[in-house]
Amino acid sequence: MDKGYDSESIHRLIRDDLQSFSIIPVRTRKRKRIMGEYRRELASSFDEHLYHRRNLVETAFSVLKRKFGECLKSRKYRNQVKEIKIKIILYNIGKIPQSFFVFIKIEEFYTAQK
Repeated sequence: MDKGYDSESIHRLIRDDLQSFSIIPVRTRKRKRIMGEYRRELASSFDEHLYHRRNLVETAFSVLKRKFGECLKSRKYRNQVKEIKIKIILYNIGKIPQSFFVFIKIEEFYTAQK
């Protein structure tokens, strides 16, 4: 997330309710004191390298949407999850270079002799 999402309530939602870890850069303000428990903690232990890896995820989502469309055809939640998993599997198969595939070529068929 960008700096625009830097608020204590969003950090609290991510950490407490979603049981996850927020990686949102802390906004620079005129005052030097950072308000909020989670914001202070994040300001002291912010990982720039990890934050900039989000571009990889955003690129993968963009490719998935361009290749397979932005909407899901399924109506039921369970089937929507399956549809997303299938799209991700197809995306990953498409990333495999052709040199890794092994093709078995059968040149001749033999029949049993009488």
